[in-house]
Order: sequence, then C-alpha cells, then structure tokens
Amino acid sequence: MNRKEKVAFAKRQLSEIWKCDPSAFDAEENIFLKTEDTFFEIITFGKNAVMRGDREILKWCSEKFSAVPARDIMDGDNLYILETKLRSYGRKLGGEHVRYLHLYPEKSAIRPDAYTYKWYRGCEVKELYKYRQFANALNFERDTIALAAYKDGNLVAMAGADDYMNELWQIGIDVLPEFRHQGLGLYLVKELAADIEKLRKVPFYTTWSPNIASTRVALGAGFYPVWVGYPSEK
Repeated sequence: MNRKEKVAFAKRQLSEIWKCDPSAFDAEENIFLKTEDTFFEIITFGKNAVMRGDREILKWCSEKFSAVPARDIMDGDNLYILETKLRSYGRKLGGEHVRYLHLYPEKSAIRPDAYTYKWYRGCEVKELYKYRQFANALNFERDTIALAAYKDGNLVAMAGADDYMNELWQIGIDVLPEFRHQGLGLYLVKELAADIEKLRKVPFYTTWSPNIASTRVALGAGFYPVWVGYPSEK
C-alpha cells in the first residue's frame, strides 16, 4: 500500500469499530455517534471531530461542540470542560493518544550488534508474559507477534504488536533503562513494522506529545502522525 491507501485503510478499520461510514472522518462538520460500546471517545484526522458515546453525554457534546473546531476541542479550556463533565459521571479522559502509521517504510534502522534477537509469533508470544516489566510492548491479552533483544541471555528490550483494531496492528516498545539511547528501540520497532506489512497488516504506533523519546522512535522508524484521540475511562 502507498501512503494514501494506508490512511484510507485505517479509516475503514476504524469505521468498522465505530460503526460508521469512513467518510465521517473527512466531513466538514463534527460527527456525533451514539454507541453502547464505550461511554465516550473523540478522535480527529485533522479536519473534523468525531465523537461516540452514551446518549446522554453525546447530547451534551453536540450542544457544546457542534461548531467548535477539533483542534480547539482537544485543547485548553474545552478539554477541562469535557473532563469536568466526564467526572460528573464517574469517568475521566484516558489521555492523549497520537496515532502514527508506517508511511515511510523506506527509512532504515541500524541493527545494534551487541545483542541477540528472537522472534515470537502467535501462541509463542505467551512465553513472554512472565516479563511484566515490558507492559508497553505487550498487553498480555491479544498480542500477535513480538521481537525480543537479549544481552548475555537476559531480556533487555522488546517490541510487540496486538490486533485490537482488527487489521491495524498496534506496535509497543519497551527497553530497560540501562540499554536505552543505543538505537535498540528504533531497530526493534522498524523490524516489527516491516514484518507486520509482510503479513499484509497495517502497523500503527501510539504515543503522546510530551513523550519526545517515543516520538523520535516513531519518526525514525518511518511512522507519521495521522490521527489523535482521547478515550474515556472509569
């Protein structure tokens, strides 16, 4: 897939989860979708805001934010207003999720030679579930593939992917503190992204704007920011 096709693919996958038409993410106006799947969530691909949620809070959102640009809803006072409303229902915003797609696969990463690497696929990934300190790389439920790095027989870094978004596979990365700043995370993410594409899936990467180290890994591995969202949680 080329860059445009990957973005269109991501919108189609999200539309299946959100039970809407993919064109909702490119509309001129903000879109409000009633659902029982989640209490509240908002995303933008940079044009409009698409919100889904419980009927009651969605009615309030429609009255409050119909004419407000997405970039303003997800900033400053409006985020505070939204957070306050959610807390009246015993909920809160789950934090900023910046989603990156692997749009520049031609970018390369240097393989750090001081480590040995091992692939884990399918059920093999469960062998890694005892390493709970790598919670950014694995979700310990729907992991599909992982690439681990070892030093002197000890696991020091890992990149893993899950399929919570169907054909969009999310990549996570964890590197033990003493092994960071050596290009290890970048290499693992790049290799995993390339392997996922060979499986005819589309890899994506999630971080939040203040996490500069994670953002650098994403950009260095050929990922590019495509959409941003805020889920809610109890």
